[in-house]
Amino acid sequence: MFLSWIIICFVVIDIILLFQKLLFNTFVLLLNLKNKNIFDKKQNMIITRLHVIIFSTILFVLLNTKEVFEEKIVFYKPVFVKKVALTFDDGPHPYFTENIVKIISDYNIKATFFLVGTQVKKFPQLVKLLAESDCCKIGNHTYSHKNLTKLTESEIFNELKTTQEILSSISGEKNVIPYFRPPGGHYNNKVLNIADKLGLKIVLWSVFTNDHNERITEKELINRIMSSLSSDKEIILLHSGSKTTLECLPKIIEILKEKNYEFVTVDEILKDETYIVN
Repeated sequence: MFLSWIIICFVVIDIILLFQKLLFNTFVLLLNLKNKNIFDKKQNMIITRLHVIIFSTILFVLLNTKEVFEEKIVFYKPVFVKKVALTFDDGPHPYFTENIVKIISDYNIKATFFLVGTQVKKFPQLVKLLAESDCCKIGNHTYSHKNLTKLTESEIFNELKTTQEILSSISGEKNVIPYFRPPGGHYNNKVLNIADKLGLKIVLWSVFTNDHNERITEKELINRIMSSLSSDKEIILLHSGSKTTLECLPKIIEILKEKNYEFVTVDEILKDETYIVN
């Protein structure tokens, strides 16, 4: 880099001095001077001085501009974005769903709610609340929360289709995503084939909290979550009707934030082809 600039300096100087020499020769011809040798000597002296002055000036400027000589090599540490999707099943529930939405809104994070059709019909105002929130997405958790593997094809079809239609109707299709979670995580090829015909994709989880157990304590719930984190992309299964979950949700969020997790909706994680469904 330094050598390149030195060469550029000399080229610039030579161009300037060539132009100056042409001016001298023109001046001599115009005056038709007899003692041309005197002018040649003076010309050479001036040229030499100009060389020194111009070169010194350029070199001074370059040396005081460190960036010209320093190739700045910046080593960027790879940034690994860790993502977590909080998911709440079995709702909507009066009081619980409303307060969960308030908490995630206060923390400005995202979450996904997998709703049961019978609950949706009872509390349509809560579906509208989720639909109007910028923090929420809504998924299908069947109509009556039955084990889908125990049902006939037509029953499976109705469980999923009816719920999807009710969700879309109440929400105006706002925030409704084409994903379903089979109750208890029970599914088989028959369930998957029917869901596929309805344009629905399955969602399971990577962290099972057992928060549907009424006797679980806050400490146990948090420990289960923290001990189960094993990836940079996690889907945490929670239940919207759990008192323990609601009470310790702020602490769960704060701990996950401390571990540098970004809170996203479940569809954002599942769009990532590197995510492996457990």
